[in-house]
Amino acid sequence: MEASGELLTIAELAIGLAGFSGVVVAFTRGRGLRPTDRYRFIALFSLAISALVLAFVPFGFHHAGQAGSALWMRSSVVMLAFWVSVFLLLGVRFRPEFSADEQISNWLSAPLWGLSLLTPLLQVANLIGWPMESGPLLYLSGLILWLVTSSFFFALLVLFGARE
Repeated sequence: MEASGELLTIAELAIGLAGFSGVVVAFTRGRGLRPTDRYRFIALFSLAISALVLAFVPFGFHHAGQAGSALWMRSSVVMLAFWVSVFLLLGVRFRPEFSADEQISNWLSAPLWGLSLLTPLLQVANLIGWPMESGPLLYLSGLILWLVTSSFFFALLVLFGARE
């Protein structure tokens, strides 16, 4: 299967992000997490674990007998479903109110959501075969965007998290 090395690398990076987020939260445990810090952790962890799971989706389709553009189109459908689920979870269920002293970190996280909106656009483009035939490039680009977004949430958690 094409792009198997890239998918495994993305899975390893996702595991690393999820693991380091747990370490950061463990160090702040005694002080507790503010609602915004808890949100950043949930966002980071959800995106990293989703990227990990999504990195293995094409392998499942490959072992089910799919190949070529059909494999990547089906993988894009699964990623779209994950994106909707994560967006609803993070955008509706866990979205905190930012206090006045947290406005700068709120301002910094706004572009993250803009960046994350590229993921479904890439997957729809992969589904319709535009601007190229459906393949691994747009799927991998979506996964990389998830990792970049979760990395920014990690940075916000470390830089602005659990300050008294």
